[in-house]
Amino acid sequence: MKIPKKTKFRKYHKINVKNKIEVKKTKLSYGVYGVKALENGYLRMAQMKRIKEDIVKKLKGKTNIYFNFYPIFGLTNKGTARMGSGKGDIDDWYVPVKRGKILIEFVNCLIPKGEIQKMLKTNSLKWPIEVILTTVKKNLDENIKK
Repeated sequence: MKIPKKTKFRKYHKINVKNKIEVKKTKLSYGVYGVKALENGYLRMAQMKRIKEDIVKKLKGKTNIYFNFYPIFGLTNKGTARMGSGKGDIDDWYVPVKRGKILIEFVNCLIPKGEIQKMLKTNSLKWPIEVILTTVKKNLDENIKK
């Protein structure tokens, strides 16, 4: 997994996602099926890498996959020196996830919904947050109800 080459600031404050709802990326834009976050949390670099590898391995060649997350914030570790030496070096990268965000989209899907749901269920232990499979029909139903 790639890390950002250049960021606006070298070290960020940790983003608070507690009790927040995603506004921008809540509906499927490319695919037929998508993975949607049901709770707030953080995806760290190792978790993202593991999830991507597992999904690509299981659905290889059967569908195109769009991942809508990228590690944009650096997570620092505690400095090893005594007090007053400042913030520690960047140890890991993460992305804050708000509930309602579409994280993965499956495009040109030749796989039945049940198989994707089964794969997501076996993969659920690797996710630090709770996720659900959503479809275009659900998005259309939500628009009609409003």
